Amino acid sequence: MNPVPTCAHCGLHMSAAERIAARIGELELDFCCRGCQGAYALLKEAGLEDFYRRREGEAGLPVGAYENAYGEEYLQSFVRESQGEAQLLFVVDGIRCAACVWVVEKFLGRCEGIREARLNYGTHRAQVRFDPTRISAARIFAAVTRLGYLPRPLNESRDQQRAERERRSLLIRFGTALFLSMQLMGYSLALYAGYFQGMDAQAKQLFHYFAAAVSTPVVFYSGAPFLRSGWRSLRNGAPGMDLLIALGVLAAYGKSLYATFAGGEVYFDTAVMIVTLILAGRLFEGAARRRAAAGIDLLLRLAPQTARRLRGADRAEVPVGQLRVGDLLEVRPGERFAVDGELVEGETEVDEAAVNGEPLPAWRRPGDRVAAGTLNLSALVRVRASAAAADSFIARVARLVEEAQLRRAPIQSLADRICAWFVPAVVLIALGTWLFWQWRATPEVSPLLSAIAVLVIACPCALGLATPTAVLVATGAAARRGILFRGGDVLEEAGRLTLAAFDKTGTLTLGRPQVVAIHPVVGDENALLALAARAEAGSTHPLAQAVVTEARRRGLDTRPAQGVRTLPGRGLEAALEHGLLRLGSRAYLRETGIDVPENDAADGATQIHVALDDDYRGLILLQDQTRPEAAACLKRLEERGLGCVLLTGDSPAAARRLADSVPLAQAHGSLSPADKADWINAARARGERVLMVGDGINDAPALAAAQVGCALAGGTDIALESSDLVLTRPDLGRLVEALELARRTLGIIRQNLFWAFAYNLLALPLAAAGQLAPIHAAAAMALSSVCVVGNSLRLSRLPSPLRNQELTKPC
Repeated sequence: MNPVPTCAHCGLHMSAAERIAARIGELELDFCCRGCQGAYALLKEAGLEDFYRRREGEAGLPVGAYENAYGEEYLQSFVRESQGEAQLLFVVDGIRCAACVWVVEKFLGRCEGIREARLNYGTHRAQVRFDPTRISAARIFAAVTRLGYLPRPLNESRDQQRAERERRSLLIRFGTALFLSMQLMGYSLALYAGYFQGMDAQAKQLFHYFAAAVSTPVVFYSGAPFLRSGWRSLRNGAPGMDLLIALGVLAAYGKSLYATFAGGEVYFDTAVMIVTLILAGRLFEGAARRRAAAGIDLLLRLAPQTARRLRGADRAEVPVGQLRVGDLLEVRPGERFAVDGELVEGETEVDEAAVNGEPLPAWRRPGDRVAAGTLNLSALVRVRASAAAADSFIARVARLVEEAQLRRAPIQSLADRICAWFVPAVVLIALGTWLFWQWRATPEVSPLLSAIAVLVIACPCALGLATPTAVLVATGAAARRGILFRGGDVLEEAGRLTLAAFDKTGTLTLGRPQVVAIHPVVGDENALLALAARAEAGSTHPLAQAVVTEARRRGLDTRPAQGVRTLPGRGLEAALEHGLLRLGSRAYLRETGIDVPENDAADGATQIHVALDDDYRGLILLQDQTRPEAAACLKRLEERGLGCVLLTGDSPAAARRLADSVPLAQAHGSLSPADKADWINAARARGERVLMVGDGINDAPALAAAQVGCALAGGTDIALESSDLVLTRPDLGRLVEALELARRTLGIIRQNLFWAFAYNLLALPLAAAGQLAPIHAAAAMALSSVCVVGNSLRLSRLPSPLRNQELTKPC
């Protein structure tokens, strides 16, 4: 089977009947039309044939050969499978606007076996979830290739090179268009002068030839991305923005070329200026997009690309990708830790602002954990790697942010529905405009130019960019401050909250409770504390750690008991050699039939009741300090219209004591995790939009029940997968900042959508009425997308940490 011939100039496929064979210099070449043949000859004579080498370098491979560039086995190494579902992450070259994103997502979504396809406009990274028994990674790549885009396996260094190559190619195309359009303006001014003052027919014809010669490279070289993309989108039944541009440019160029030989007015300047202005707009838009997507790159660049690995007496600099769990690493002062690890030798100060936003350095000793991306300040230390580079805290945060940017906000669905019929509708409007003005035959209005203006001024890109660019900027800016939103849907929901529910221990309090009193019924204080400590020794709950810490301070036995069973929100059981030990809340022990006496000495402290078999042994009282910023945080939330409530498993007296100190109007105690979830569901049934703030683990049911679940955690102990909103630094001031950012983001999205709708509703009628020239339409269309992106970039200007110091001070 013979390969389908492609044009040596524009790269489009052509049939045998369209093929024009020509010899230029020593080369035998095929062209689809005489215009392409003339453009190629002109560029070669001008010494500009390097343009073709650059163009092919941009794509890397000819489109026809691209589907076979990667073998199935190689692509399979980039597939992650879990529970019968596979996920493929890759980069898509050739994405030029939001309409491209929509086309790729919708086209892949129609492929059999693909469950979901998402494409990040900012990073050009695609995430496809699919059934591996019905479709393969190679077929997914082939589907993207058929659309005219070039998929590539994910590779950080190659991605940066690709982005730079793409930017340079766009700059060269724009420079070519700008230079030649300036030449064309000179010829056009001469033709305009001749129109008003008269011009010899031969001179006019000569100027037409000159205009055609300089406009052809602009249309078919500088405008080649629009032509290729428009043709392929039409061929695949998924028309996009580039098709409208291609139709407008080719209509103006084709009419002018016909008039050059048949007589009449030419519009080469219109075709050329459309290409030049749109390329200029995409240069500005690309620069803004790179700024918007910089959040992920800044996070990943914090971790060094190499590390100093020790094996015996040998030291070797190795790429971080070669590090394994257990490797011993040496880190000098002024260097960043390459992976998460445990300090095994040396003491040093560590700047941890990269992971938790804490401005002051932390002192780390052997046995302490350090996170990738943090900075060693003081001394040479040795670290034992506890995770591979890809599984480090900072890499997981970067993945979380990128996945958040792929998750759509519900407000975007309206724009997606409009984009589905936008391009066909615009083509029909343009055709109707041409027919109407042909029928009216008004000399003041050109039917062709009015139709071209309709095609060019229509901008689905502004609609498509309105939401994703705002989400892109907001999530990236928030991540740099230790605020992690799980998606655009979370951002939107967080901007509409009306009620905030807080857990007590570790949320409104510091999570470092201390034993303040022990009231034994049988035996002495140490005996009761030792019983409790053995059961609590294996737990990470703050209350358990407080009991164990006090037991160790007193020199008591804290060996973990066997067969410990945790009962969330109630307590735990442990099988000891001399009976079944139960400890927890008063309600839990009474459920088991144990008589628990009242104790007036509790006075709002947290209570742990202890029983051995059926015998009540006594009570341990603990108290925790309220976070210094808690009162200011709650005040700020109430000022922003959010009601605040305390939901805790602690006693009602302890809940009321904390509520009075903060203060809080509502406080509910003795709630199990299920009770908290039920309370939140009841609040939602009343019409409230609920935020639940907890520890991300014990409060899992309540976090899941709320519209937005927020985990307040610190550093690498963060439960990244447990919540919709995660604060990597245990600072409630960041919660206020997160909710304020969410509201600002929702406002920016609404402004973007209003502008995009208003622009199209006003611009299309003006163009159809013949009130806008195609050149003005091209400038307006390019400006509309730049305005949307520029407006979204305002979200990157978060308040500085110094402005939030008031949130960390008590009222």
